[in-house]
Amino acid sequence: MKDIGIGLIGAGNIAQFHMQGYNSVREAYGEVNPRFVVVADLIEERAQSIALRYNFEKVTADWHDVINDPAVDCVLITTPNYVHAEMAIAAAKAGKHVMCEKPMAMDKAEGQAMVDAVKAAGVVSQVDFIYRKCPATEEAKKMIDSGALGDIITFRGWFDAAYKADPASPMEWRQYEKYAGTGALGDITAHVISLSDYLVNGQLGGIDEVCAVWDIAIPERTSMDDPAKIDKVDTDDLNYVLVRYQNGRIGTMYASRVATGHDCRMGYEIHGTKGTVKFNVERLNELELFLEDGDKQKRGFKTLSPNTAHGDYRHYSIYDDMGISYSNVMGIQAQSFLRAVAGGGTVDTDIAYGYYVDRVMEAMQKSIAERRWVKISEV
Repeated sequence: MKDIGIGLIGAGNIAQFHMQGYNSVREAYGEVNPRFVVVADLIEERAQSIALRYNFEKVTADWHDVINDPAVDCVLITTPNYVHAEMAIAAAKAGKHVMCEKPMAMDKAEGQAMVDAVKAAGVVSQVDFIYRKCPATEEAKKMIDSGALGDIITFRGWFDAAYKADPASPMEWRQYEKYAGTGALGDITAHVISLSDYLVNGQLGGIDEVCAVWDIAIPERTSMDDPAKIDKVDTDDLNYVLVRYQNGRIGTMYASRVATGHDCRMGYEIHGTKGTVKFNVERLNELELFLEDGDKQKRGFKTLSPNTAHGDYRHYSIYDDMGISYSNVMGIQAQSFLRAVAGGGTVDTDIAYGYYVDRVMEAMQKSIAERRWVKISEV
């Protein structure tokens, strides 16, 4: 079993999810052994906490220590968006494989520099588009690609979250454009874009053009740095997007971080000429399927239960119907990265792909600013 040294930069909430996934890989797959070498965070208590939970060998406040540690093979970047590029480029130049949170970069120049650095170094890279790895979604893709749903007519995707639904909650870095670039768009619409690519590109082609709007529902909040001050929110709370695919078909996407009552309601519905498939991450292990088979007496949607024939489900549950968790899906994503690092595969959401998603979101921003349809080729 190959040992792979892991260095983590950023010990916040999303890092906890990633670590749960990486911590499960050895037991679930038995192919590689992630060894947790060093964790860096400016807040020492956070770094110490994650180090204790996952047996990291070292703790530091300086992210350069992670990049420069000879025992580190892979660098996981789970920091605010505005430092992604600097860290990823430094890691690649040091010969480290890179896993980076999305959105990948703050602008086109940063994104291109990240792509160039990874290519020049010849390292493996991955951007976190976790929902593509849900076994139920892998099953949906098989159905679509096999033609079971017929010709695909439309894709509808959404992501409702409530992490900033309370007007009294203070500013965090995601509410500042200088730290995040965008709000709900980069944070959660990015996942919907990636799911569209994964599921319907084979039939509809990529997204050709977009028409988008967004809103800042709560324009002021208590300052992140000074509780006595009020700061203006300058990133989007919610957005709606019309998309046109390369074959001319249309679809819709929307996302919100102020959707009261929906802590995490991500899903999609895909219509074909012979059937429809629906998924909701609140029911992570299930897939709803309708096939037009001509039998009106039994017509209707059926729910596919979780089972060991669905993707990598079998690595986390040996029994059908028992179900797996979000943390297990993080493990599936971690394994796909580590397998590629070990020389046993490729990554479908590498930094070059992350750059493409960033460009799609840039087209959405341009559409919002200019109040018109914008082609991806314009950005």
